[in-house]
Amino acid sequence: MPKEDVYYIELVGKTMDVLEAFAQVPQRQLSLQDISDQLRMNKNAVFRILYSLAEHGYVVKDNRKYELGPKLMELSNARMRHTDLLSTATPLLQALRDQFDETVNLGILDKDQIRYIGVWESHDRLRLAERVGAVDMLHCSALGKAYLAYLPFAEVRSLLGTKRLPAQTKNTITSLVALKAELETVQKKEYAVDNEEGMLGACCVGCAILNPDQTRPIASVSVSGPIVRMNNSKIDEVGRALKATVLEIQKKLGGPSPELSERKRMR
Repeated sequence: MPKEDVYYIELVGKTMDVLEAFAQVPQRQLSLQDISDQLRMNKNAVFRILYSLAEHGYVVKDNRKYELGPKLMELSNARMRHTDLLSTATPLLQALRDQFDETVNLGILDKDQIRYIGVWESHDRLRLAERVGAVDMLHCSALGKAYLAYLPFAEVRSLLGTKRLPAQTKNTITSLVALKAELETVQKKEYAVDNEEGMLGACCVGCAILNPDQTRPIASVSVSGPIVRMNNSKIDEVGRALKATVLEIQKKLGGPSPELSERKRMR
């Protein structure tokens, strides 16, 4: 309903209502009719708002349905820079980037995907770099596999579904049975590897950041670079450095010290 306020801009209010409509339902995508019915708003007015939002990246249209776009994450990231995780991790992840001169990424779980909330790019001209707000698949990214490895497998199955996992390259793991074995390996090594599984020519090493009591992941970190530089010996070196960096982040977030965590792993 319109507000009786001389300073209130009704069109801006309706635009906010359209955006908030996506938060009121469990499904990720909504049709024009869905939003119109939910808000009891004229379809033509809703369409014009959606069109404008899409032009600015706040919604994305996919096969006649709409979903929230990456621009919202970019805006929220401005706020997230001041949260504990991002502000604590940034200097440590910048140092990790400088140590290997490869791109370092920070991601969080967003429904059934991993969303990039921090990217520190390599200075090399040949580099991998995602944008903040972009998303990646859980089963074929180092960020995703590192995160999944610390969840109960029933939860993994719920996130990914029971159907064949989509192949991004010839190296992508496409079955839950194979993924379960892979996640067990990740747990033992304490870091995940995406060896041309998400994109040919790219290799990423990822490690989960756990909550203070070390029972669940809260985020994951990866180092990514071209396969020509990320050979087996470098993967191992990056993995060790990632684990040390993550332990420092966890310590600063209120978790156990690196020394206690190391003794816990050795028992």
